[in-house]
Amino acid sequence: MNDVLVEPAALKIKISGQWQAIEAKQLALLLLLIQHQGHCVSRDTIIQKLWPNTLVSDNSVSQLIAQLRKTLQDNKAAAKFIKTIPREGYQLVASISEPPSIQEKLIAPRINRPVNWLLFGCLFGVLISVGVNYFSQPIVQKSPFKYESRLTSAPGLEVYLRYSPNGRYLAFSHLGENQSQFDLAIYDSQSKIVHSLKSSSYSEEAPVWSPDGKWLAYYRFDPFKCEVRVIAVDKTIEMWRLEREKKLFDCELGYGPRKLYWLSNNHIAFSTQKINNLIVESYELDQQLNIVNLHQYPDVTGEIIDVLPGSTKLLLKSKSRDGFDLVTQTLENPKTKKSVFSSFNASLALWYQPDQVITVRDKLLIQNTAMNTALPITANASLVGDLALSKASHSLAHSEGYAQVSVYRLDNLNSNKYLVPISSATRLDISPSVSSDGNYYAFVSIQAQQNLNSEVWVRNKLRANAELAYTLENNELARSLLFSPDNQYLALMTESNKLLVINLFAKSAVKIATEFTALRNVYWAKDSHSLFFTSSDENGQPLNWQYDLLDSGNKLLSTPQKWPPLRERNITFTQFSEDLKSYLLPRLTAYFDEPQLTASFALYLPVLHEYGAYFVIRSGHKLSLYEYVNKTGEVNLLKELGTYLYDINTPLALTTSKDGQQILFNRIDDIEMDIVLHKSVKGVE
Repeated sequence: MNDVLVEPAALKIKISGQWQAIEAKQLALLLLLIQHQGHCVSRDTIIQKLWPNTLVSDNSVSQLIAQLRKTLQDNKAAAKFIKTIPREGYQLVASISEPPSIQEKLIAPRINRPVNWLLFGCLFGVLISVGVNYFSQPIVQKSPFKYESRLTSAPGLEVYLRYSPNGRYLAFSHLGENQSQFDLAIYDSQSKIVHSLKSSSYSEEAPVWSPDGKWLAYYRFDPFKCEVRVIAVDKTIEMWRLEREKKLFDCELGYGPRKLYWLSNNHIAFSTQKINNLIVESYELDQQLNIVNLHQYPDVTGEIIDVLPGSTKLLLKSKSRDGFDLVTQTLENPKTKKSVFSSFNASLALWYQPDQVITVRDKLLIQNTAMNTALPITANASLVGDLALSKASHSLAHSEGYAQVSVYRLDNLNSNKYLVPISSATRLDISPSVSSDGNYYAFVSIQAQQNLNSEVWVRNKLRANAELAYTLENNELARSLLFSPDNQYLALMTESNKLLVINLFAKSAVKIATEFTALRNVYWAKDSHSLFFTSSDENGQPLNWQYDLLDSGNKLLSTPQKWPPLRERNITFTQFSEDLKSYLLPRLTAYFDEPQLTASFALYLPVLHEYGAYFVIRSGHKLSLYEYVNKTGEVNLLKELGTYLYDINTPLALTTSKDGQQILFNRIDDIEMDIVLHKSVKGVE
């Protein structure tokens, strides 16, 4: 079925080269759809066939369809297996074929050729070929982990995975279908049961175990405050939900819950935002879990993504000149910093061995930091939300699924201020851009699950459909899009420091800077005939360039360029984010707390226009769009933008036309994830 092999008798399916179990009810539904392949199967038919003589609701069918889609790694918005027929039922759109038999794979010997000599010659050739390959090829290492099973398979989102010190329990946060708050859940590996530990009107997120396994701390959000709380878990698991909770300390409501790390010295460490930098803080606890002291480590910069067990050695994703680096630092001696990886672009990482790190890109990898080698754990993976490793139980768990990120327009000309979708929800759409006159929109569309090249799409405001303008090469990612003043060209800067100009009429692109160092400060001349940018020489000194579209060449400028005003700059400019924050923070602190502003600005960078600025404020999970008016200094709420539930390492952006009448932004519309378990082949050392 497409590229999935189904083995009904064994209750197994093979996806991406790996066998996995499929539940009997899911298999029955799949076989029913296969039987009617290409035709719509109604909900009533599904209920009659799968639940005979049983009273069930349509919701049971919806849940089973959702579970089967997750098992098949199918996307409802871009179905490759199961298509929803509105108000009718479901249709299997996958291609169906029988796997070839052994006889079909064999090639019959030629007539009149001695069979014995033919077989002998083939065998001799195979032996020689195998021998040559064996001695000429390097030894291929095998992954120390193998797929075990899925731990969850239900509509919703499971993230913030943490194993207990003894490896028996896996704590995580679960967001059910049509819910806006996370519940705290525990998977017991002995009973194979998921227990709901906390299910309330609050959001319980990012659990962490104490080093002795007797306590479980987590974030608790409500619309007005954020607290880190702790519950005793030293009794039987059935009693945990009855234990009294204790508040440890308050947290910032404007931040998403960055993971907590309970260190061996009874410190709870975490990363926190201080204006323009992420720094590390920790609360020191006594034996009764009372706060003894708050420690700050200004020399430890970056986001903690793991801690070496039994130590205070941190693995941090730290901002560098060329993006991000993966570094290690200890709290006792923070000035001793060691680089693990430079130009680190993975979304997640955790320690496997002292010199090996498990990372996530398009697949799960074990990367050897000393030998600079990578060993794949899985084939191409879906979107991975989180990782957890237990050396006690020799288990590696990760949550995987898919997400939908779409671009929207908010029309500020009328009082209704309704949201208009600009892009399709079948892919991840990032880097929205609007022309200065507001007549054209552009965005970049990526498909992480299929490892396809990114695409640049452009749409006229008066037309219903966007048009493909350019396809990036070699899995490049766009950092910014910038319309020329006459809307005939689009400048594109990639994450790998390349600069292109796309001709929107001819749908072609010219590469104007591919080997420059530290590319920045990209902006158009007012006549649209030139593009200016800055690079660096071998000593790090700035070099100013002008690309002339008429001459199709770069010219080195002898005099420094006069940069446009802050309102006309973009994210490629040096210190742009810092300058923008320095301009807006003094004007907005009368309305919002500074920590909430800096945290919200880290999610959506504000945008300036002729008459003021637009900015997004995050309060818990809620996102709200505000406007600052230059003339009066007032701040007005424009629109509630929905919720932001979980960071999937996808850039979110806000942009506007010159007059502020056209506003574009992208947001995460939907996330679906399940927890997948891998077991160590020989046991984690």
